[in-house]
Amino acid sequence: MEGHAGHEVHTSSQGHGDMPGMCQMNMLFNWQVENVCVVFRSWHTSTPLGLFGSCLIIFAIAAGYEYLRSWSSTLDQQWADAEWKKQAGGRMEVGHHESDLESSESEVPLRVGGIRESVRLSKRQEIIRSSVYATLVAISFWLMLVFMTYNGYLMISVVLGAGVGHYVFGRGHLSASRSIQCH
Repeated sequence: MEGHAGHEVHTSSQGHGDMPGMCQMNMLFNWQVENVCVVFRSWHTSTPLGLFGSCLIIFAIAAGYEYLRSWSSTLDQQWADAEWKKQAGGRMEVGHHESDLESSESEVPLRVGGIRESVRLSKRQEIIRSSVYATLVAISFWLMLVFMTYNGYLMISVVLGAGVGHYVFGRGHLSASRSIQCH
């Protein structure tokens, strides 16, 4: 195994060269098809067909990320709409005080009809919302690591998956910008 200067990592003790079982990690843009490791040593592609399958999986993960973003946005909107219906029923005044809040609820800023408003969420809703956010961050960082393989095919898979996912799932739910995205 060479250090950072050689920019090569081998997953077997068979030596250097193009022997089976080696992962070659490049620090420069490349179109390598064989001996590519996708983030983990255990995700090692040794054939063009294996790389193609990996590209399809990465495409699906990137598209799934956009689905989860859209679902999260829809969920926020549903919770905001439900709270607005409660407010319209006279249960809560717009100028309420902190002492009026129940201990199991807190206010979270959500978009309501394109306007950012504070809406009460239950502890359960907060936990769901935070869990979805943490999942989005994890997937986003993982896709960034895939991108950092500098393999052109894997990079294209991330970009196309995100673009197709945004087109299919994001219609009317997502803006093109988001506060934390690593891909």
